Amino acid sequence: MKRFGIGAFGAAVVIALTSCNGNPAGASQSLFEKYGGAATVRKLVDDAVAGLLADCNIAPYFAGLGKPGNGTAERVKSCLRLQFTAVLGGPASYPGRNDQGDMCVDMTTAHRNLGIPGPVFDRFITDLAAVLKADGVSDADINTIAPVLVGLKGQVVSTNPVTLSSCPR
Repeated sequence: MKRFGIGAFGAAVVIALTSCNGNPAGASQSLFEKYGGAATVRKLVDDAVAGLLADCNIAPYFAGLGKPGNGTAERVKSCLRLQFTAVLGGPASYPGRNDQGDMCVDMTTAHRNLGIPGPVFDRFITDLAAVLKADGVSDADINTIAPVLVGLKGQVVSTNPVTLSSCPR
């Protein structure tokens, strides 16, 4: 089986939402349940990846995701769905096998050769918050997630960053 990383989006969200995983009996519902389960996870992932690829400051770091027909985007989305399900307290564990049968890698491995600089990570966090809000995640839940996302920066940002941009000058 092939192993795939999930990119900055997955890195941030997985760690950020881990605190939502594990819902003890009698506790309030998990975020997975609160936001509609697998169908919502699929939409969040699709929208987040579309947002990532639409941002000219972030997209160049994930150029392979946007190439039609290469299958990479679907494999990455599948790992993201696995992660989102697990971290939102749904029926999955990460890392593990995604819904395509591939093994998903940890965040450090997934970002090892991407050369992501700090400002690109920061921009991604802003974009992700906007996607979550647009998809109906409450401000309170976004505010709960945000500090954990920021704490993930060291696992995503490269020690040898490169500057890439497709933004018009």
